[in-house]
Amino acid sequence: MINRITTGVIALLVIVSAVLLFRSHMETPASEPSGRYTVTDSAGRQVEIPRRPQRVVVLNASNLELFYAAGGTAIGRPSTEALPPEVKAAVRNVPAVGITPNPNMEQIVALKPDLVLGVNMAFHHNLIPVLDKAGIPILLQSLDNYQQIIDTLHFYGELSGQPQRAEAAVERIEARYKAVVSGSRDRPAPKIVIIWGSPESFNMATSRSFPGDLAKRLGAVNLADRGDDGGGQMGYVPLSIEYIARQNPDMIFLITHSSDEKISEKFRNELAGHPAWKGLKAVANNQVHRLPYNLFAVNPGTQVGEALAVLAGFLYPGAAE
Repeated sequence: MINRITTGVIALLVIVSAVLLFRSHMETPASEPSGRYTVTDSAGRQVEIPRRPQRVVVLNASNLELFYAAGGTAIGRPSTEALPPEVKAAVRNVPAVGITPNPNMEQIVALKPDLVLGVNMAFHHNLIPVLDKAGIPILLQSLDNYQQIIDTLHFYGELSGQPQRAEAAVERIEARYKAVVSGSRDRPAPKIVIIWGSPESFNMATSRSFPGDLAKRLGAVNLADRGDDGGGQMGYVPLSIEYIARQNPDMIFLITHSSDEKISEKFRNELAGHPAWKGLKAVANNQVHRLPYNLFAVNPGTQVGEALAVLAGFLYPGAAE
């Protein structure tokens, strides 16, 4: 009898031990989930990525700022000064992998990342074959409007394992957003043109661009949203000084790709020196404004509330906090 009891106890202990061992392999603490899963990026690509990537390379300033705001860290970053001071300090010792339009592939591969965060632009699409061959997944993210900033913060909070930190950042942004937008209600909507300038050309930003999206949320009438040429389907359309002269906007906003003197010279020669420009209402009323590079030339990430306040201050004086 004693032997049978002893044998039964031993058998029970073996079963319990096996169950506990099985559970230890199947159950991973919430803070350290394992494995990979598939996500769809902004280019419509289905990409298998680690659930908690540990070695992330970020190729542009906006994604870098948002990733850090959501609790992430990077092992590689873009060569850029367009970062908030706190992020610039945090990544001071992180290796740079080149400028956003032309990152150094050898450096990226040598860092052995388990995830690369890029932008949905042709120059990062070109990286896909090399990274695929190296077994490195790349997500191509779009940050062309306010909502994409919010969605990206939530996503990066999941990647970093700190969704609460991401949610806190979102709450701060949305509180600022509501305060600024409420100040623009019930005010006459100004007609505007947003001009993007680079050494190569001048373009007008539509409501599908980041600055155009903010202007639309503030109630401005964007004259670049033309239905006759499909301009409303693109972020930027070629600038036509004749079209601007016919529409005669109340305000004109300038965004330059950099502070390069070549752009200022191009502006003086091609726009300010044009006879039609001098006759514009916005020019006569001193309503031509240059928007800050760090808030509008690149997506400002968590500083989107500040960008909105700057724009609202021009559109509706006294409206922004």
